[in-house]
Amino acid sequence: MPVTYTRGGGSIPIVAEFDRILNIPVVLMGFALSSENAHAPNEHFHLENFDKGIQTICTYWNELKTLPLS
Repeated sequence: MPVTYTRGGGSIPIVAEFDRILNIPVVLMGFALSSENAHAPNEHFHLENFDKGIQTICTYWNELKTLPLS
């Protein structure tokens, strides 16, 4: 699945404001699948996606710490 770059989440409009007002870049990572019906009556989240999310965030932080400060 390709990576998607967006300026803010559907229900998180403050993300663009963090960037604009505070000059703080924001990274949002979603780990739920559309079939998991987020915010719907039958909402669920597979534990496999939870585990993959943890692994992804750990990898992200490990990669981020190797970048030079600007």
